Amino acid sequence: MKYARGFTIEDFKTYKKLTVLNPWQKSSGISYSYYLVPRNQKVPSLLKGKNIVRIPVRRVVCLSTTQLGFLEALNETSSLVGIPDINLVSDSSIIQRYHDNKLSEVGYAQSLNYELLLSLKPDLVLTYGVDGEVSAQLNKLHDLGVPVMLVGEYLESTPMAKCEWIKFVGAIYGKQAASKKWFNRIDSSYRQIKDEVADVNYRPKILAGLPWKDSWWMAGGESNLANLVRDAGGEYLWHGNTSRDAFVVSIEDVFMKAKSADFWINSGTAASIKDLRSVDGRFSSLPPVKKHAVYNNNARTSAGGGNDYWEKGVVRPDLILKDLVTIFHSDKVTDGKLYFYRQLN
Repeated sequence: MKYARGFTIEDFKTYKKLTVLNPWQKSSGISYSYYLVPRNQKVPSLLKGKNIVRIPVRRVVCLSTTQLGFLEALNETSSLVGIPDINLVSDSSIIQRYHDNKLSEVGYAQSLNYELLLSLKPDLVLTYGVDGEVSAQLNKLHDLGVPVMLVGEYLESTPMAKCEWIKFVGAIYGKQAASKKWFNRIDSSYRQIKDEVADVNYRPKILAGLPWKDSWWMAGGESNLANLVRDAGGEYLWHGNTSRDAFVVSIEDVFMKAKSADFWINSGTAASIKDLRSVDGRFSSLPPVKKHAVYNNNARTSAGGGNDYWEKGVVRPDLILKDLVTIFHSDKVTDGKLYFYRQLN
């Protein structure tokens, strides 16, 4: 793979081998292998007892809405028969499938409805792991005879590495050529936008997120968000942190550092400047709040609250990057329109 570190694809004559590496946070030395065998072929005897998936898959359950973006990009949403919660979905065609009774809510984590899931007769369940406890879910589905795969795109630390998982999903649909074409097109677009701001003289300082109670979970300095900010010609306030994972910062420490912030992005549940002030009145003193330079990544949300940033954004990181360049360096863009982001008033 060019960027992704979480999976490999090996092409053998009669089957493909997909391997997922370290598929949950802080996992090390853990891998899961899956063997993709075309429907019109016999399963090779040497694969007896292995995790077999017949391709192309026709009936799929996705247990994370971030997986939906890959199906949308590959024109395979018609194969979707199960999702965790319709309110988490943004794509209008998938929401319509639910209203047409072509799609069921199966729940997630401990509330996963195995009986309903079984009744959908899926060829494959795409799941994810936050920690090792996902093993229990994998074992249960295996015991029920349901093929299941771990998808770990959210663990990648760069936007294009996350996007590259379209090759993984493309393989299970027998669409490797289409998935490579998509990836190459987005990669070219992303690099072109990145190059436009590579040599900017000034990099505005960026605050991100919103506190939860008395703690602020801040994206690590080597996280996907930090890399997006860097690629967009900004300076993430915690760029010196070396972690890919989020870490806790006290609100007091945030206030000290945020005094130098130029912009505030990804402001969580805050839909307005008034909402920010209601979280903590001291936010009024921060420069981005004073200048109304606060932008949230929720411009494209469904009536139920599903956010397209977490669906389409996974396969269109170039559009996210273009938004951030528009915000940080408005002189570098021509149309000035935002796609995933909106300015808070």
